[in-house]
Amino acid sequence: MKNGLRIILLLAFYGLLFVVFTWPLAANFKISFLAVSGGDSCGYIWDAWHFRKLALSGHNPYVTDWLFFPQGTGLIMHGYLPVLGLLNLGLNNPILAVNLGLLLSAAASGAGAYLLARRWVQSPVLGLLAGFVFTYSPFKLQRLTQHFNLQLTATIPFYILLFLRAFEFTEGKFLPRVRSWGAVVGCFGLGVLTLLSDYYVLFGLLYFSLAYAAWFWFRIGRINWRAWRTWAWLVVILVAGHIIVRLLRLSGLPEFSLWWAGDLVAFLMPPPTSRFLYSDWAARLYNNAKVFNAPGSLENTLFIGYALPLLALVLWLMRLARQRPLSQRFQSEKGRPLAWVLVIFLLFTVPTMRIYGHDRLNLPTAIIHFIPFFNNIRCPTRWILMVGLLLPIVSFSALEAAWTTRLAPAMRLGLSLLLAGLVLVEFWPTPYQRMSQAAIPRVFREVAKLPGTSLVPIPLGILDGTRQVGLMQPEHMFYQTEHAKKLPIGYLSRVSPELFASLDQQPVLHALLQSQTHPDSLLPAPPTAQQMQDFLRTYDPAAFVIHPDFRDKPVHAYLRQLLQPYGYQEQLVDGYVLLALPSRSKDASVSPRKP
Repeated sequence: MKNGLRIILLLAFYGLLFVVFTWPLAANFKISFLAVSGGDSCGYIWDAWHFRKLALSGHNPYVTDWLFFPQGTGLIMHGYLPVLGLLNLGLNNPILAVNLGLLLSAAASGAGAYLLARRWVQSPVLGLLAGFVFTYSPFKLQRLTQHFNLQLTATIPFYILLFLRAFEFTEGKFLPRVRSWGAVVGCFGLGVLTLLSDYYVLFGLLYFSLAYAAWFWFRIGRINWRAWRTWAWLVVILVAGHIIVRLLRLSGLPEFSLWWAGDLVAFLMPPPTSRFLYSDWAARLYNNAKVFNAPGSLENTLFIGYALPLLALVLWLMRLARQRPLSQRFQSEKGRPLAWVLVIFLLFTVPTMRIYGHDRLNLPTAIIHFIPFFNNIRCPTRWILMVGLLLPIVSFSALEAAWTTRLAPAMRLGLSLLLAGLVLVEFWPTPYQRMSQAAIPRVFREVAKLPGTSLVPIPLGILDGTRQVGLMQPEHMFYQTEHAKKLPIGYLSRVSPELFASLDQQPVLHALLQSQTHPDSLLPAPPTAQQMQDFLRTYDPAAFVIHPDFRDKPVHAYLRQLLQPYGYQEQLVDGYVLLALPSRSKDASVSPRKP
């Protein structure tokens, strides 16, 4: 089969699986997206919308004042997805751009993983299964309603293919020999594309490259694991690593990322999105505060099925007992380091060797989480995405070595299909929730018609990956794509301390935040007339919108009291309270009315 036709068929196969797993999303590709209430999906729709809006207006799309208005902020440390924004430049439909981007990434991720696996795996069925495991592991299927950035993994297998073609490593030498400058350029290009997709995935490429090179730097392949000195050195390294990490913790250095470190029992725990395996015992474990620092969080998921890890364990024991020949991967100079790299990524997921909520051993890999900048990779469990790529390749190549001389081709095909069926059952997801344009409350469509620069929603809040002030509802980022008014609130991956303090520093917003967060205490003293006028002049609010949950609460009464002297009137729109100036036109002065 010609390469072009093969790639087209692979893309179609893995793309079709995306359509099946997310159905009926494909029937509503332009108007709905996968989402759960309060999840992160809305932020990615905002990313695509915001990128196009600023790029077409000639502004830097990595800087915004559409959130945290009027100060604004940079988006370098945000989980921004410019690659979807670039797609939206031509589509002018952020929902379609996001859905199409996810579909293309899933199709290319599977095709790339298949091509990579087939370097050492002869069976097309096992190759297809390897692509399936990487593309549709429970880790990724669970995040289809929240973390779109972690779906953009298509560059990983193609980068590895080019990396292996680009360099030739020699044991004991630091720098490799360049075999193909074209492949080097390809690696760089894929790295740039990954930078525009997700920084976790980018670090996956970097960590793979370093771990792969370390195999040659430290001559890992020459280590004699049957010698007692090897095990003595391993004990010394583990003890030293444990002590160093312990001392770093006692020093008071930030270690929030280790707070998210994985627990070994999570490898056995199916996530809530597993249609056939998630049950009461898994739910109790998933929500057990004694085991997980964040019970119920999707960051606890390390499950990659039972069949594949069990197969890998059996094949490894067979190799130790010399009951199977060396695999084709192991016999390949370029494939031999992959098992080592797989072990490194497994250690990354559990850097504190936590067992049922108890930290038993600080592994040397935990040191990374104390290094500035690198500790922004705050969720070690996310490295299971790399395990999903490497484990099938290592296991399936070993499986072929074990059965080549034992089983007839028909039996091997039958067992391959059986294994694929087991993995499919383990991975099959529950139906996904969706959000659509039609779900945008009508009040925000009314706000879109009003003149003015900003919208002030109640509740007020600022949120990032580690902290929240007030209450930030992520849906507001999606609603902004409809009403196109700037917001004094925001939700980004990283928010500076200065922005977290911004609501308290502005007198009017501070008063509203206080009455919102402390409804049972005395209402704060109202801002002075000058402070109120400065606020209205600076923020130029088109409207204030109060969520139904806060209607008739102290913050509602307080806001009414502040705005009534300035001519604002309120209107009930499907349970939301809309406060606006009824007589204001686009040509009217934004200066407030005198009381």
